[in-house]
Amino acid sequence: MDASRVRQRAECGGFTLLEVLIALFILAIALAAVMRNLTQAIATTGALRDRTLALWVAENRLARVEAIVHWPPLGRRHTSAREDGRRFRVVTRVRTTALPEIRRVRVTVRRAHGRHVLMRLVGFVRKP
Repeated sequence: MDASRVRQRAECGGFTLLEVLIALFILAIALAAVMRNLTQAIATTGALRDRTLALWVAENRLARVEAIVHWPPLGRRHTSAREDGRRFRVVTRVRTTALPEIRRVRVTVRRAHGRHVLMRLVGFVRKP
């Protein structure tokens, strides 16, 4: 076997260790970016789910106030609610308006043990 054939085999043999390490480094950076985006997407989806459930709780509470035949009393009322297995704290606040036959109802919803307001909904109720 002559030297030129040995040199050709050595030159066409494949990747060097440095090339493989650089390729792995680039792949690791790309995968880290994908994982970060995936984690953020999951967190966003969870937050949107909680806000949607809180909206449903607030809408249900406001609909109850609007549906009752009695005039809602002024003041603040603290209750709890469950939606899709999650517990929420609901604060319903009834205030007067410039028109004596209309009252303003504000419903605020938080997670059962959370501090941040997930949803705030305001409605107006006419005296029956």
